[in-house]
Amino acid sequence: LAVMGTLAVVKSGLKGVVVGGIMYLAGDQASDMITYSKLHSQAMELVAKDDLIPQMIGAPYSSGAWYDATLAFSHRDKVAHCTFQLKGSRGVTDIAVKGGRQPGYRSNILYNMIGPGVWQLLSCQVMVPSEGGLVAPRSLMPEHKEQPQQQSGRAASCQPCQEQQQQPGQLGKQHTDAQLQQQPADEHRRWYHRLWWRQRQQQQEAAAQRPT
Repeated sequence: LAVMGTLAVVKSGLKGVVVGGIMYLAGDQASDMITYSKLHSQAMELVAKDDLIPQMIGAPYSSGAWYDATLAFSHRDKVAHCTFQLKGSRGVTDIAVKGGRQPGYRSNILYNMIGPGVWQLLSCQVMVPSEGGLVAPRSLMPEHKEQPQQQSGRAASCQPCQEQQQQPGQLGKQHTDAQLQQQPADEHRRWYHRLWWRQRQQQQEAAAQRPT
C-alpha cells in the first residue's frame, strides 16, 4: 500500500510538471505572438507611408505568413528583433524590425499578459537591391528615412569638388617642391659650365702666346 501511495504521488507530480511545462510553453508562444503582432503592425504603418516599396516589389503587396517570420530577443529579453517578408506583384523583400520594451516584469510572458505589454520601434528597415546582386538595408523610420539619401548626395556632390579644389594646390605644391629641388642642381651645372669655359679660354690664351 505504501508503494502504491508513493507511485500515485509520483504520477501526480509528473502530471503537474507536464501540465506546468505545457502551460509555460503555451504562454511563451502566446507572448511571442503578442510581441510579433505589435512590432508587425507598427512596421506595416511605416511601410504604408513609403512610396518606394510599391515601385520595388509592385502593388498591391502584403506581409508573408507569420510562420515565415523570425523573432529573437537580446539584452535580457528587453529588445526584440523581428523579420518578416513583404510580397508584392513583382517581387519579395524583407522587413527587419527592432523594438524595445518598457520597464516592468522581467519575464516577457508576465509583461505581455498582465503588464504594460508596450513595445516601441527602435528601428525598421527594408532590404533593397544593391550592387553586385546584394541587398542593403534602408531605414523606414521618419527621423532616419532621408538621412542616407542626404549623406550619399553630399558624398557624390562635394567629395569630387573637394578633390578638385585640393588637386590644384597639391599639384602647385609638388611643382614648387620640384623647383626647389632643381635649383641647387641648376646652380651647380651653371657654376661648372662657367669654370669649364674659363679654363678653356686660359688654355687658348696660353697656346696663342707660345712662340711658333
